[in-house]
Amino acid sequence: MARLTETDRAALRGLTGRGFVQSAAERSPAVVAQTMEARERYCRWATAAAKFFKGAKPVRFVGDNWRL
Repeated sequence: MARLTETDRAALRGLTGRGFVQSAAERSPAVVAQTMEARERYCRWATAAAKFFKGAKPVRFVGDNWRL
């Protein structure tokens, strides 16, 4: 485990002393209009976001079994 500096310790003590404060907007999810246009925008956004992944997803087949 990493050792904390004095500034990190002070920040941690400050957070634990007052607790985590979360706004009402962060607590409740945003309401999305249930229209065809909104769903289409979401589908287009999700498709574009899926293209951002540039890594390789390795397949971890290991062993000497003939079925692998």
